[in-house]
Amino acid sequence: MVVLAFLTGAAQNPTYQQKLYYTCKVWGFVKYFHSGVSTCQVNWDSVLIARLPSIKNAVTNNEFNNALDTLLSAAGPMTIVPGVLPDTIAPALKRNRNFNWVNDPILRSDVRVQLDTIRNNFRPHGECWVQTNTNYSTTNQGYLVFPRDSMMDPIDSYANYPDEWHRLSIIFRYWNIINYFNPYNYVLDKPWDSTLYNNIAAIARAPAPDSSYLAFLKMATNLNSAHVQGLTWCSNSMFPYYYTPEIVLNYIPGSYVVVISYVPGIVKGDIITDVDGLSMNQWEDSLRPYFSAGNLSVFRREICPFITCGPTYGSSIRLSFLDSINTPHTITTTRSSNVYTPGFQPYYPNDTLAKAHWRKLGCDVGYVNMGQLQQSEVNAMYNDLQNTSAIIFDQRNYPNQTAPLIANLMYPGLKGFSKITLPDTSYPGTYHYEYDSLGVNGNPTPYSGKVIILMNEVTQSQAEYTCMILAAMPNSIKIGSQTAGADGDISYFYLTKDIHAGFTSLGIYYPNGDSTERIGIRPDSIVYPTAMGIRHKRDELLEKALQVAQCPLSVRPIEMSKPEIMLYPNPATNILIVGIQNIPESDGANTTMEITDLQGRVLSKKSIKINQQNILIDVDISTFSDGMYLMNLNIGSKKSVLKFIKQ
Repeated sequence: MVVLAFLTGAAQNPTYQQKLYYTCKVWGFVKYFHSGVSTCQVNWDSVLIARLPSIKNAVTNNEFNNALDTLLSAAGPMTIVPGVLPDTIAPALKRNRNFNWVNDPILRSDVRVQLDTIRNNFRPHGECWVQTNTNYSTTNQGYLVFPRDSMMDPIDSYANYPDEWHRLSIIFRYWNIINYFNPYNYVLDKPWDSTLYNNIAAIARAPAPDSSYLAFLKMATNLNSAHVQGLTWCSNSMFPYYYTPEIVLNYIPGSYVVVISYVPGIVKGDIITDVDGLSMNQWEDSLRPYFSAGNLSVFRREICPFITCGPTYGSSIRLSFLDSINTPHTITTTRSSNVYTPGFQPYYPNDTLAKAHWRKLGCDVGYVNMGQLQQSEVNAMYNDLQNTSAIIFDQRNYPNQTAPLIANLMYPGLKGFSKITLPDTSYPGTYHYEYDSLGVNGNPTPYSGKVIILMNEVTQSQAEYTCMILAAMPNSIKIGSQTAGADGDISYFYLTKDIHAGFTSLGIYYPNGDSTERIGIRPDSIVYPTAMGIRHKRDELLEKALQVAQCPLSVRPIEMSKPEIMLYPNPATNILIVGIQNIPESDGANTTMEITDLQGRVLSKKSIKINQQNILIDVDISTFSDGMYLMNLNIGSKKSVLKFIKQ
């Protein structure tokens, strides 16, 4: 909830920004909870558009409340229901049902009475505005459908730019859909209320389609979700720019590394340090307002294609980079392609196995490329690999819904691996739990070998759910790095003919209640690719998997100059996970961890005994106040300082 302490007395006049903020909340609340409006007996969109001019022109707080009173009157009388609706819903299942704002001082007492009457007499019922898609698995639609909101306005926003009132009505509808039906509002960096308050005025005053779309994009970015990133686009907008030189970048800790290059002078493994005079940190800062991402891993995945982009085909670009011996170079080239060229994207770390469906690798080890394996092939795959000592399931891709079939063949019995929060469309803002189990009781041929799962920042949504399924197998291990942290079936809709939007509809949790949102799937063994490995076409995650499978390698391990460290989730709430990779054996026994605030006060300090090359450490920060902190890690003679946020 946003605390807007702006009315200290009746004489203080509300700003337009404040009026729009409260009008949006009032209008959306009535839309979903009023007995007549929620069943579409009132053309509620037309009422809003008709009343917005008087709301804008209201000068005093009293005039503003008069305009709200007129808006509420247009809804008609609320059906009065005897008794009280029992509140038996668990707190975690009603996070989006927050009505404290009704008591904010800007709302006059008579307006509050009308809102309370609606709230007290609401009873769950079928809503005309939102429905569960009963044919979700067989239709090209989202889990939730919004039959009267998509298309929100059946116009091309660039050919026929909507006026201020229609622009606001579009955003009011969008904000309220997210407010009541996004299961992850509680883990956003910024409260969804704050996003409304801080962005609504910019949308109201946007003079042209580009500025209006960018204002909306900044709003959507605050949902901190790779699903939102993929579902938010405008067919008429050139942002993000997509003309690029013919190179592809991949982020590894600390560097943006070239993984594909058709530019003379730049080769795989070169590290880009500067693009058109801006450092990589500066590019991250400039792109951050326009890319929705739940964690830094997926944010950097998303911006990699766009760091080198510009709006004009053939435009000049200057690239500075380090070669294999860290010698700096600068070249000037042209943007002669685009990031959507078929075959140019995406980068896959193993050329040999990129198109494989499954195969035996030797050493009695199987390999399954989950991005290639088809449902019709699952039985044949398992017949071929069921007697191997280990199967490596490569999930650095997007699967073809094969994991449930695999689990039914491999699990030794029926097993639960997740619980899900599903939206209750009859009671907006609330959810109910369902539990997901797979396997077959009495399975005569369960798999008895090791199950090894490869994952990285590309592992997203169904791929993350697949990791949960496979990791429920006995003797499983997850190798790689932080995944995208965006899981759960999606819902999507159009704001206009050319502007698309969407979000995650279902909340995905482990059976013990731990969330995967923004955190992703936690690896058991942290492994990143390296610039040297990329240069030499090494697949270091697969190499680690083969080591775990006790398959001797014919290649020499890559020597690392220093340990690689990551903190996640970041921001964190209660537990901060410290992942350290490539710890030299001589240094591991001499490791200290210290947390300080920005004033240098030491809040936590301890020595850690490390007896392995890669390690995950859980740090309890539940007692810390919200804010930014510094993590000081001394591993042998190597010192690192990392920032994290507690919220």
